[in-house]
Amino acid sequence: MSTHACFEWHKKEALRHEGCAGALLQDAKAKADSPLKAEVAATLGGSPGSKKAVRLAVAQLRLALREHREAARLRPRDAGTRQRIAEAVKVLRSLQAVLAEPQPQCLRRFVAHYNLSIRYWDLGKAGEAVKEATRACDELRKAGLPCGCAEHNLAVMSQLIAEHRSKEKQLQAAIQRSPEAVGPNYELGILYFDKRMLLRAEAQLKFARERARALGSLSLVERDRQRLQNPEDPFSALASTKKAGRIASVLEDLDDDLEFLAGLRERWCVEDEAGKVEELQETGVRDGVRPRLLPCLRRRFEREPLCEACDGWWIEICGRQGFSSSRRSPKKVE
Repeated sequence: MSTHACFEWHKKEALRHEGCAGALLQDAKAKADSPLKAEVAATLGGSPGSKKAVRLAVAQLRLALREHREAARLRPRDAGTRQRIAEAVKVLRSLQAVLAEPQPQCLRRFVAHYNLSIRYWDLGKAGEAVKEATRACDELRKAGLPCGCAEHNLAVMSQLIAEHRSKEKQLQAAIQRSPEAVGPNYELGILYFDKRMLLRAEAQLKFARERARALGSLSLVERDRQRLQNPEDPFSALASTKKAGRIASVLEDLDDDLEFLAGLRERWCVEDEAGKVEELQETGVRDGVRPRLLPCLRRRFEREPLCEACDGWWIEICGRQGFSSSRRSPKKVE
């Protein structure tokens, strides 16, 4: 087939698709003189039948546009073909505007700030956590929504920082003077737990356990050395034996505390594990598209982990028209 014959065939197919689009728009009671008039978009009704007809007309216009472009590829300098392409694109965009529905306002930015504030808090980064919690509240206020758990988190963080500031400085100063001391490191880990900085508390308690184990080993070595030096004196290693017993008791307490913390971390610091790949279980990393909120910090201080007020707040936000916690990618009409 010659180039001219191919060009004419593509033009004929394009006109056929345009005619089908025009017939569909007439069925939708669109008052237009031609299928390539932008005014059809303004005259269409909003009934489901008309919407369906417009979607079918859009499909036909896409096919017509493809045929026009094939014709333009064969004859790039043909002015009439270029004009028809411009008209088809214009009408296609106008029909797309008719079909476009208002997209719900996405709350992913709020969810990111909210979860990040709790992550920072668990890591012991109080300043960054407060900043992210404030940004989460700002996102909700900007959208005209109640702050709910975001405001709860900010209030809890501010209260705990003010309540434990002086004691935390004292313990950190004591650790700077004696970094290997078990007592200040253990007390600092307990303080982080009191603030519900679970990951930071776990790391601090593990460090204290390492120091206690090292100190216990040294006390046992000291006991054996004293026994070798004074084998006839049964009381020569008594002090070292008592010290080793105290360290063993501290190690037992540390193991119990770390086991308890692991259970809390699994409950509060990890998002829903349902549907995750095995490699991401218990990592806190989300591998899905739909975001999930971490539990409110206020729940960590209550005996009952469930809170109807917190659940009701999030259900209310997700149920409001015009808001969505997930991002949908609209299909583009080319």
